[in-house]
Amino acid sequence: MEYIKDQITVIMTVWKRDNYRLQLEHIKNQSHKPHQIWIYQNESHVDIDISDKEKDEYNISIIHSRDINFKFHGRFVLPLLCDTEYCAIFDDDTIPGSRWLSHALSTSQKYNCIVGANGRTLDEDLNYKQDTGDGHPVNGDTKVDFVGHCWFFKTDWCRNMWRDRPFTWDNGEDIHFAASCYINEGIECFVPDTPMDDHDSWPDTVSELGIDELATWRTGTHETLRRGIMEYWFDKGWRPICLRS
Repeated sequence: MEYIKDQITVIMTVWKRDNYRLQLEHIKNQSHKPHQIWIYQNESHVDIDISDKEKDEYNISIIHSRDINFKFHGRFVLPLLCDTEYCAIFDDDTIPGSRWLSHALSTSQKYNCIVGANGRTLDEDLNYKQDTGDGHPVNGDTKVDFVGHCWFFKTDWCRNMWRDRPFTWDNGEDIHFAASCYINEGIECFVPDTPMDDHDSWPDTVSELGIDELATWRTGTHETLRRGIMEYWFDKGWRPICLRS
């Protein structure tokens, strides 16, 4: 079965933050309307209330893992079931401007790349060298080692995610996705140009939602786990940009 060309499935993530209504309104108002919106509810911490009329009008479906926490990687199974050419997976703290999907689509088509809301670039020792995005303007399309908060990509690329078992289920889906796509298909990651005076093109217009007590970077094991994930993929042949010939 062929994918529906140039159409997008949006996959929203709901866990413990109750931001889904704000995020949904911004996704419904995109200049490039998504073909369908899948709300992936991980466990049962938030009550989701969407009318049948709204579901029909915007082609919204709720996928509920009621009793099991599939953590960071579980939502990356869903693109395997999609019929659209592109997918956009959103973290629950990411509120896009009205032209973000259109902007991400054109960037992905231009570079044949994964597009993200923010990005990280590493040095030769796998330490963070540069952050791109994270609520700040980006001057020019920027190649990075991996992206996060929103992943926009060709649906078919998600099969790379499942060729290798993750180093851990507790972190690092962003590194895992970028590394597996690069190793298997040479697919790179970009954060697109997002000027200060054009917030409609921004991937996240309410950046303070990601700094609460639920943020993973606040946990004591965060940096150790991520270091292990990067070394795991380095051993498999993934290289940061600075070490690519």
